[in-house]
Formats: sequence, C-alpha cells, structure tokens
Amino acid sequence: MKILFVAPIFPHPPVIGSAVITLNQLRVLSQRHRIDLISFKNRTNSSDLGELTRWCNKIELVERPPRWQVLLSMLSRVLIDPHPDISRFRSAEMSRVVAAHLSGGHYDVVLFQTLQSAQFRPDWYSGPAIWSLEDPLALKTEKMLAMYPWYSRPLHRKRVNRLRQYDLKQARRFNCVTFVNREDALQYMNSVPGACADFVPHGISEESVSGAAVSRQKGMIVITGNMYHLPNVDAVGFFCEEIFPLICAQEPSANLWLIGARPVTAVRKWANDSRIKVTGFVPDISGYLRQAVVSVCPVRLRVGTQTKILEALSCGTPVVTSSAGNYGIAAISGKDLYVTDNPREFANHVVSLLAGDRWNEFSDNGRRFVREKFSWESSAAKLEQIMERVVQDRRPKPISA
Repeated sequence: MKILFVAPIFPHPPVIGSAVITLNQLRVLSQRHRIDLISFKNRTNSSDLGELTRWCNKIELVERPPRWQVLLSMLSRVLIDPHPDISRFRSAEMSRVVAAHLSGGHYDVVLFQTLQSAQFRPDWYSGPAIWSLEDPLALKTEKMLAMYPWYSRPLHRKRVNRLRQYDLKQARRFNCVTFVNREDALQYMNSVPGACADFVPHGISEESVSGAAVSRQKGMIVITGNMYHLPNVDAVGFFCEEIFPLICAQEPSANLWLIGARPVTAVRKWANDSRIKVTGFVPDISGYLRQAVVSVCPVRLRVGTQTKILEALSCGTPVVTSSAGNYGIAAISGKDLYVTDNPREFANHVVSLLAGDRWNEFSDNGRRFVREKFSWESSAAKLEQIMERVVQDRRPKPISA
C-alpha cells in the first residue's frame, strides 16, 4: 500500500508517547509498504531525522508558526477549540501541504496521528482515512474530574462537553478512529454515535530496555511516569499515604524512588521522607528499572495503557499494580504480575517480592508476556488489518480481539 502519515508531532527523537508510536509504526510498516510523512519541523534540531529517511519514501517538514503567532492562536481560540493543543498546532501552511499531497498523491490510506491532526484533513477529501488517537480525551477528562480541585471542576466539565462535540464532528470524517486498547475503543463508540473505532496496542522494543546486567538494589521500589501528570500525582499520593507505610512496617530496608520528569510540589514533598527519593527527569528510566526489585503502578484512572508497566516487565522487574493499571494490558494476576486494589494486599505482594518469593518466576513471566503480547511487530500487524479493511470497504468491521 501507499500510505501517508500526517504527524504534527515530529517522531524523532521519540521523547513522548505519540512520537514513540509513530516512529515504530513507520519503522515496521516501511518493510512492506511505501510511506510518505508530513510533520512539523523539530524546533531544536530540524536537521536530525534519525532513520526516518530510511523508512520513508518522502518526508515533508513544515515550519512551525512563530511562537507569538502560536500564543495568539491559543488566546483567540480559547472559547472555540476544545483543547489548547488543537489551537497550538493550527497552521495554514500545514493544511496547504496536506491538501497538496492528497490532491495528487493517490494514497491507498492516510493516517492522521494524534488529536491535533484532525484539523488538517480537508473536507473535500473522500479517500480512506484513519484518525489515530492514544486515549479518548473526553472520557479521560471526565474520569479525571474527581482529581481536580473542586473549584476547577465546572470548567473541566465544560471541556468534557466541548470535547464530546468535537468527537461527534470529527469522527464522522474518518473511516476509523483508533485507540491503544479495546476497552477505550468500545467506550468511544458508545459515547460517539456513528463512530467506528478499533484498537492498535502499544508496543515495547526490547532494545529500548536492554542494557548491561546490573545488580538489584535491596529493598528498591520504583514508580515511574511524568510526575506532573495528574493521574500519576494521584497514584504517588495514594501509594505513599496508604501503602508504603504498610510495606516499611514489614520490610525496614524498603526504599521508594519516584522517577519522572517535572515533579510537582505534591510529589516533591515526599522527598522529606529519608526512605523516598524524587529524581526528576532521567535520560534512561530503564537503568533504574533494572536496579529495582519491584515496580509499582497504583494508578486509579482507568483509561489508556500504562506503558510504564510494560517497560518494567520488559526489564524483568516484577510489577504490582491496581486494576486500573492493568486496564488495557489484561495480564494475569499471580502469573504475569500482581493486581489488587486493596492497600494491605498491595503492600503484602510488594513485601513478598522484596523477600524474593517467586521473584524469578515473575521476572521471567513478565518478560515473556510483553514479548508475546506487546511487540511493535504485532502492533503494526493489527494496524495493517485495519488499513486493509478500510481500503476494501471504507468501513471496518466491529472491533476484533
């Protein structure tokens, strides 16, 4: 197939989740298909294309509007666009470039990557098009309402309504909308009448978490993730208040590492406890994962896929998580990892692993689970199935397993 990727977020280097997804889809799909890429230039180093030139037949990079223009767009459209990222990426030049490619490119299918990209699909275009999203943002925002301060919740409820209207408008312009797990795709179809949705699972590259063998540090527990993201902040607070003290009461050597970029005050305050370390941004999280004895994911927001769990399992680090953390992953508790929402059970599982009980078994099973269920090759194969259905009948069949 001849495929066009419209990816507003430049996929190299793969710093954030959407870039990781795009980069690996390009890498794998290029082995069997001819791919063109349209994206914005990287502001910091526009000449660094990594291996994209190997994987793409043609790359066209669009200059980002100057920062003052971006700010003006965000201010002027604050009551129009349902999310600031849509305004932040507005670009008449990007719209022109995409339209030019679609009018003369004769593509079998076009993939519009991320929420920001839908605005660049021309109304006149009638070819097969897929809108690739990570999370259903309206549903995610609605589920997060209880995490926001009470005084800001009315504003977020309004955002939910505006995002739903945006979904209703945009979904009908695409043959399929994709998410990273089956549950989110089903919920999206229930909340957006007439939408056709499916899922393309996230992948993990074994080489991204490989490295020299290191010794596990006695008692070391890690929580990873962006430490400004509200669900992660909530998870840290829940663990530190309700679970970690139970662990320390049974295992005096227990120590907790909070690893992730831009920790907010609600995260940094836990460093006042001598047993807890807050690192801030680290260039290689896998190095910490390979030293830890246990990785925990106590998130309470049931949406998306917790790639932090997949990364830990790939490093051979056993995981204890909540049912919300296992949402979209569907690992078997007691075999691949431990799943519980009870604080005392959560603590007991961590203590058991710190003591070495079944540690090697969980380490091996976790690696095997990710390798079999979450490789980028299997992810790309699922995307290929969706593209082929869209090309054949312009309307995918119901969500597959």
